[in-house]
Amino acid sequence: MEPAVFAVVHEDTPPVQPAPPPPPQVQGGGGWRVGARRVLSLVFFLATTAAFVVSAYRSRHSARDLALAIATQFLGTVLWFCFVKLKQLRGDHTRDAAEVAVELRRARIAVWVLLVALGCTIAVQVTVAKHGLALKLVAWGVTLVVLGLLFYLLFFRKDAAERADLGRGQDAAAGRPATQLHKLFPEEV
Repeated sequence: MEPAVFAVVHEDTPPVQPAPPPPPQVQGGGGWRVGARRVLSLVFFLATTAAFVVSAYRSRHSARDLALAIATQFLGTVLWFCFVKLKQLRGDHTRDAAEVAVELRRARIAVWVLLVALGCTIAVQVTVAKHGLALKLVAWGVTLVVLGLLFYLLFFRKDAAERADLGRGQDAAAGRPATQLHKLFPEEV
């Protein structure tokens, strides 16, 4: 037989408050992957910086080439920060879903504008270096195809559309569309 435990509650004792819920955990980014991403980001940054230094040194006598190298480095750096912002917004489940959706849309538009500017800058660099109309047309054609594909991936892909519509019939906490299991009937409310 187990002993009975009794508790005495005084009237002047404040009620016990439950502990706050733990902060949401980031999925899919634990362990060695976080360190590998940071190392990869650092290597990418160092490689692009080294490429910029080399191209700036080679084009130091030509103002046009130097301006194109500086513009390419600047656009690439700003684009990198916009991608980081997009990633943060996709994982942000602490704020209102409508606010996140508006900021996500703005970040996508900023990424698109930067991609177009960077693509045109690279196409200009390639067409200046090549001689012949056919090669110039191929360079611009490839640029347009790549920009069109990136536009589709940013704005019309199924995953992008679901995230843009957060808060409208979706499970905002999980960031995915609400299924029949998540919906309640009017009698159950």
